Amino acid sequence: MGSKAPIQVTAATHFPIKLTANNFPVWRCQVESTLIGLDLDVYISSVQQPPKQLTTEKNGSKSNPEYLLWYRQDQTIISAILGCCSDSIQPLISSATTSREAWKRLNASFASESRSRVISLKSKLVKNPKGTRSVTEYLQDMRTIDDELALAQSPVTEEDLLVHILSQLGDEFGTIVAAIKVHETPLSYSELFEKLADFERALKEQAVPSEPMLTTANYTARQPNRPSGRPDNFSQQRSTNNRFSNQQRNPANRTPWSSSASGGT
Repeated sequence: MGSKAPIQVTAATHFPIKLTANNFPVWRCQVESTLIGLDLDVYISSVQQPPKQLTTEKNGSKSNPEYLLWYRQDQTIISAILGCCSDSIQPLISSATTSREAWKRLNASFASESRSRVISLKSKLVKNPKGTRSVTEYLQDMRTIDDELALAQSPVTEEDLLVHILSQLGDEFGTIVAAIKVHETPLSYSELFEKLADFERALKEQAVPSEPMLTTANYTARQPNRPSGRPDNFSQQRSTNNRFSNQQRNPANRTPWSSSASGGT
């Protein structure tokens, strides 16, 4: 704040991500990181109070040059913050007189510290099974809940987050879950992400060879039931020959025409 002219801060250049009702954590990170980089984060924090507006001298009070510089810089920051808010959010801070006041209003609106919100988020964290979602979708959803809890001033330790993730993966991940539980050193979230993604790919690769076998079995089941080897007409001819042979060996079984023919001879 010791420079002679305020640092120019604009929404288009410094805060390109527009604040909506659903992206406050990302938007807040953008604003904080940018202001820290410009050494202007003290304007929105409570670390440093603004200079006195007037200074007292022998001849009376006069405007404080440091306050004038602070005020100009602060108004530049307010303008940038207001410009990167969506139309529905701008009324929340349009009457704020300082960037710190605007910042507090936004945090109060989007980072509610109410107990009911914290309970709701924690309940969602422990009752969010993976189901049919991919590992990537599941872990990203769990991380989002974790971020929202941190935003509500009730952060979850990374170890607890990993426990909630592992306990809701499902039976098909039982092997790798058991291996991770006996791991000598704790895994980070990124390491767990990588291991679970690799395991999911392995499961999909193992499932591929079973498809041709299933197709062959279905094809075999659809074939008509008939004796193997000789064709059906051969079976019919063989049956006829057997009957004729039996009649020759057993006279009682002969037909009338066969008996007459024998008597005539």
